[in-house]
Amino acid sequence: MTTQPIVNSLDFARLQPLLTGAFMDAAVLRLRAFLDQARKVAPRRVPPDVVTMNTRVLVRHPGDEEPETYELTYPDSESGGLSVLSPLGAALLGAREGASVECAGGRVSRRVTVERIEYQPEREHHFDR
Repeated sequence: MTTQPIVNSLDFARLQPLLTGAFMDAAVLRLRAFLDQARKVAPRRVPPDVVTMNTRVLVRHPGDEEPETYELTYPDSESGGLSVLSPLGAALLGAREGASVECAGGRVSRRVTVERIEYQPEREHHFDR
């Protein structure tokens, strides 16, 4: 049984304008499909194991010994994080701890595993991020 994905309603509102007029590559199409099917919930109701915007997450790539840390960011972020409009960023939004997600990059598709959420704004009651 597949559970309907969840998106923070504030993230949803902030992401919608990014899709208008955006170049329709695979990551943007994936993000649009995710937002179309996701259940929108108030920030305070987001489960603590869901990747949301500005979440810092440990991800393991196939064959790597150590996981990598990413912060999922908006494309105009100055933090240098992973843009939600990148293939990996679009794949991570809405993923849960322990889940494997497929990331299409170039001609190759790969699966990565969300090992742990180190920081999630909603879990820390940082609702302005």
